[in-house]
Amino acid sequence: MFAAENGLKGDPRLQAISEAIRVVPHFPKPGIMFQDITTLLLDHKAFKHTVDIFVDRYRDMDISVVAGVEARGFMFGPSIALAIGAKFVPLRKPRKLPGEVISEAYELEYGTDCLEMHVGAVQPGERALVIDDLIATGGTLSAAITLLERVGAEVVECGCVIGLPEVKGQCRLNGKPLYILVEPREIETMMLDLSKRGHECLG
Repeated sequence: MFAAENGLKGDPRLQAISEAIRVVPHFPKPGIMFQDITTLLLDHKAFKHTVDIFVDRYRDMDISVVAGVEARGFMFGPSIALAIGAKFVPLRKPRKLPGEVISEAYELEYGTDCLEMHVGAVQPGERALVIDDLIATGGTLSAAITLLERVGAEVVECGCVIGLPEVKGQCRLNGKPLYILVEPREIETMMLDLSKRGHECLG
């Protein structure tokens, strides 16, 4: 579900978060409107709003594991974990972790990919939260859920900053709750924001 549909409708923090995300047309290939969250990280207020909303939601859910999906889940997950008193566990692409790992493959549009986690990082019975920057088809998050469940963890929810239109109205993923802050920005919206700011400066 989107945050605006779950008690945060009209919350100015959501607008600030959305406006801080840059749209890069035709990246990494033609036709893709890339949602660039690096500009969100440059805006300390919007970055703080992002973390705060997640923390407010999860601080009383008895979560002991925040699992961040490589790579942009690493940008939000550690801050959330620290604030709610949980450990942060990175879910990485193949051959990135030095110790013994457990792996879970998932399908891409062309081919497959894989997520890995250190053996022993998560204990049976621990309550886990999965964090990523964006959900499109849900394949990566589904792999993350499966990976955590294979070691006996209870996945409480998946949290994402951005959700593509395909997931609008989708409240669950693999049977687990899905929580999304904002919808993706369109290039037209971004240009209107820039024009508005320009008029404000001239005025």
